[in-house]
This record gives sequence, C-alpha cells and structure tokens, in this order.
Amino acid sequence: GTEVDEKLYEFVTFHQSYSYEEFIEGIKPNSVDGKVVYAIEPGIFRTICEEASADKDNKYVLIIDEINRGNISKIFGELITLIEKDKRNIHNLQLAYSKDNFTIPDNVYIIGTMNTADRSLIQIDAALRRRFAFCELMPKSDLLTKTIQGISLKRLLEEINKRIVEAGFREKQIGHSYLMDVDNLDDLQFVFVNEIIPLLQDYFFDDYKKLEEDILSSEFIDSENMIIRDEWKHDSTLFLNALKNTFQL
Repeated sequence: GTEVDEKLYEFVTFHQSYSYEEFIEGIKPNSVDGKVVYAIEPGIFRTICEEASADKDNKYVLIIDEINRGNISKIFGELITLIEKDKRNIHNLQLAYSKDNFTIPDNVYIIGTMNTADRSLIQIDAALRRRFAFCELMPKSDLLTKTIQGISLKRLLEEINKRIVEAGFREKQIGHSYLMDVDNLDDLQFVFVNEIIPLLQDYFFDDYKKLEEDILSSEFIDSENMIIRDEWKHDSTLFLNALKNTFQL
C-alpha cells in the first residue's frame, strides 16, 4: 500500500502470551553504550491512538485478528473502560508504567476477528463483548463461480454445509476460502485430501458413523474401522465419482 495506508492501518494477532506491555506500553531492555537500559516504550495501541490524536482529519483502524485468543483483561488493562464510544476524547486514565494521562480519540476504530468454531476457547470476554458491535460472516458460496468436471463448486459447498448444519454443527460450516483457488480436479482433490476431509474428521472424531452416513458417504469413510478410505485419495476418477455420488451433483 501507500505510506498513508501504512500509517492509518495497523494489524495485530492476539494469542495466549500477548500482553499489556506489547499492546499499551511496557518496560523494554535496550543496549546503550554497552549497558542495559530499561526504557518505557509505547505499544501498538498507544502508538496508533497518539497518531490519531494528532491527525483528526483521518480515521485510524486497528485490526485485531483472533481477538478471543488473548487474555482481554490483561491486554487492555485499565483501557477497557476508555474504548467505549461515549468515553472517547472525554475520559482519561493514568497509564500503569509511564503514569501519563491517556485518552482514546474517537477517530480510532478497533476491528476484531474471531472464529466461533474454535471451541477450545471460552466464550469471548463479557467486558469486551459489551463494547463491540458483532457482525457474523458466514460462508459465501456465491463467490464460487467455477465448475470442475461438471461439479459446481458453489453447489458442492452448499450441500456440504447443509449437511453439517442438519447434523447440529452450524458454527462448523466449511468456509468458501477453501475452494476459492481451485481451478481443476487435481486442486479439488488436494483440498479434499489435505484440508476439508481432515477438518470434518476432526469435527466428528467421536462419531465416524455420523460422518459417513450424514456428512459424507462410505466411498470416503469406513466407519467400522474408523478411518478415511485411501483409494479416492490417489485416483482422480474414483474421487470424482465419489463426489458426484455422495452429494448428488
């Protein structure tokens, strides 16, 4: 992008070890003339807020990927209060390390993304949920316009997801991104072998019978032995026929 883009947008991914010190401010060791000096350095959020304060004509956006993976109370600290809309520009708090007074300008926007299918995580922090509007993004099969050997990728995704929903797993539907770059049968086979089938196997790890009968078929799954059949993985004709028969395409 342009210099303006780089200035107005920042991107960060939360994880279990991500901290207040990285996000707001923290004490970082630096080497000065061979000696270790501990200085207070601003984190990504404080930096973007200060840039936005000095440039009121522009909107600044911080995109936080995997926002539910971080320990929100630890990362935001005292600033969880200040991100509320009615507190912008008005309320300020003293930061923990620098003791500076700090306020969040109203031209800073926080966009958080999260995958609700990830059940290894507890539900998103209630204090954070209250401060955000939520927008659900479902798979968009309309973006899939290609037909591979007579198989419409759009219809294929819709049929798989219909079965997943009917099996009671609405939030575990397959995203369209898996099929966006599929241009031929080899691509489609690769995606099924390495991505889609292993994902479904993970979702239905405790019920291969359901995976075979309700989601896929005996051409893909051997539920008696609790395995994914091997034949279709190495033979494109078998794979094509298995797809057509399984999903009535």
